[in-house]
This record gives sequence, C-alpha cells and structure tokens, in this order.
Amino acid sequence: MTWGEAKSYVSEYLRGDNSSATPDIIHLKMAIMDVEIRCVPKNLVASYTGTETDVFRVLPPFEDSDGNTVHQYLKMPYIAADFGDDDTMPIDYGLELAVIFFICSYLTNKYTDRYEAKAERMIAQYTANEVPV
Repeated sequence: MTWGEAKSYVSEYLRGDNSSATPDIIHLKMAIMDVEIRCVPKNLVASYTGTETDVFRVLPPFEDSDGNTVHQYLKMPYIAADFGDDDTMPIDYGLELAVIFFICSYLTNKYTDRYEAKAERMIAQYTANEVPV
C-alpha cells in the first residue's frame, strides 16, 4: 500500500471525529515502531553481527538446520527524506492496516483505545497466520 492510500484510509476513519487531521511521516514511523514492539514483521528482520546502526531490537538467537546459531534483529523502519504519497510503506502487507489504525489512534479526538484495539487485533491475526520460515 502506498503512503497516499494509507493517508486516505486514515482520513476516512477519522471522518466525523478529527477530519482536519493530517497524517505525517513521523506518524508512519511511530506506528511502524508500535507494530514492531508487538510482533516481528518479516520484511524488517536482518542478520545481526553487532555492528549495525539501525537496530530496533535484537531477536533471540536460534539454530538453523545445520546447527549454526543465527542472530537476527529488527531494523528501524527506513523512511527517506523525500518519502512521498507514491512510495510503498515499509511494512509487511498483513500489517498495513495495523499501521493505519495506530496512526488513527494518534490523531483521533476521542477513540484512541478503539483504534489501538483494532491495531492489536490486526497484529494478532498476522501473528496467528504467520508461517515459520
């Protein structure tokens, strides 16, 4: 989903509540980090060597099929300075609505808990349907 499409969703969800709210890039980054706190988006997982500078959190090590210990981490979401409406959000497809609902929770005048609960349900659905690699 593009950032422009996500902003349209946010505007529609907030209609009648805070119609003048304008989602910003900082809201997108905050929402992606809120999702990362609650689950492990596959497209933000990378190998960890200890020299990375974009670490959000280190994941527990595990052994691969050859018996080697694998270290991974969740990256901070990278959003370029010129990120625009036509750019794709840097989050797994199954978590895009969770990001939208978190953004709504930041901008709403009266339904913060409701939007956070919806975001958490989307994350639970993603986690339940996740297929181990």
